[in-house]
Order: sequence, then C-alpha cells, then structure tokens
Amino acid sequence: STQSTGLARNLGIWFDPTFSLSQNVSKIIQACYCQLSDLWRIGKRLPKTVRIQLVHTLIHSRLDYGNALLVGIKDSDLHRLQKIQNSAVRFIYGSRGWRGVTKMRKDLHFLPVHSRIDFKVCLLTYKCLNGLAPSYLSDLIKLRKPTEQKTRLDTDTTILCVPQKRRDYHYDHTEKAFFISAPKLWNALPRNIREAESVESFKKLLKTHLFRLAYG
Repeated sequence: STQSTGLARNLGIWFDPTFSLSQNVSKIIQACYCQLSDLWRIGKRLPKTVRIQLVHTLIHSRLDYGNALLVGIKDSDLHRLQKIQNSAVRFIYGSRGWRGVTKMRKDLHFLPVHSRIDFKVCLLTYKCLNGLAPSYLSDLIKLRKPTEQKTRLDTDTTILCVPQKRRDYHYDHTEKAFFISAPKLWNALPRNIREAESVESFKKLLKTHLFRLAYG
C-alpha cells in the first residue's frame, strides 16, 4: 500500500501537503547560510570581483532555482529569502551592519528576491509565446483576441487572457499557478518589453524595468 508523507522532493523542490513551499524556502535558507558561513572565513583574502562571482555561483543559483514556483508565497517566507540575499551583499562588502544594504544591493545591480521571481516568470512567458518553451507550458497561456469593434483602436497583440475566478477550484491556491500568474505579470509589462525581438533583448529590457521598480 502507498503511504502518505508530509514532505516530498521533486526535481530538487520540496513540496508540503498545502503547496505553501515554506519547507522548500527553509531548505534554501539552510543551504545558503552554510555557504555564507564558509565564505566569511575566506572573504577577507578575496578581491571584490571574486566575492561577487561566489555569491552568484553559491547563493543566487540557489535562490533562483525553480523560483518561478515561488509566486505568491507568504510575505514572511519572501522576507526570509531576502535576508539571505542581504547577508550575501554584506559579505561582498565585508560589512556586518544592517544599514545601507539596499543601497549596496542597488550598486551591485542585484534585483531583490521578489523581482527575481517576477523576472523568471516573465522570461518563461516570453519563451512560451515565441516557441522556445515546452508545450506543457505554452498550452497554458493564450493571447487575447480583441473584438471586431476594438480591433481598430487596440493594436496591442501581445496581451494575454487572464482566467476568470471560478467556483470549481480553490482560487487562493490556483492564482499562484503559471496559467494565472504569468498573464497578470506579463500584461503589466510595458509594450516595448513584450514586443522585444530576441530573448537577450527581452532580458535586458526586463531587468532594467524591474530594477527601476525596485529602486526607483
């Protein structure tokens, strides 16, 4: 007989029965703090450029892995992840204090954690719309079809359909799903970003946009 478990791992992501991903966040934090503890021991001997590269390799790689699944996580979990990135920024500058970490992060051109999540979802959406993603993702989103009356006035053909709230599923959980979160984030982007001609151009424009939203 099959027995249930309170925690399961699939492709490196930890899932709990409620799909809150809080346990996955805890696993990420645990791994990152272990890495940061080791990095602090050698940080003073390393130039800043090497410290930045180590943070990208050992910390950001963990924060970014599967982070499209983190859309809609609890604010407390998002705050915990942000504290990890802030600790990594302080390691780069050799600062033990808490003040000024936002400015340091901005100077390093690091997107905050919530923006990195949005970046990943929008990038996946762009790939879906341009035939660069697997069909199991691409089939989840659809372009809006303007009515004949609006066609002359509305020339934006990159807007996605946002599914309406239905009674046959738990919307509080399902709105985190790609087929709902992706259209909302995508439609909020400026048109020139949605119409980017290449992946590299899209990534550059998107990061600049999210950077401005995050830091003003």
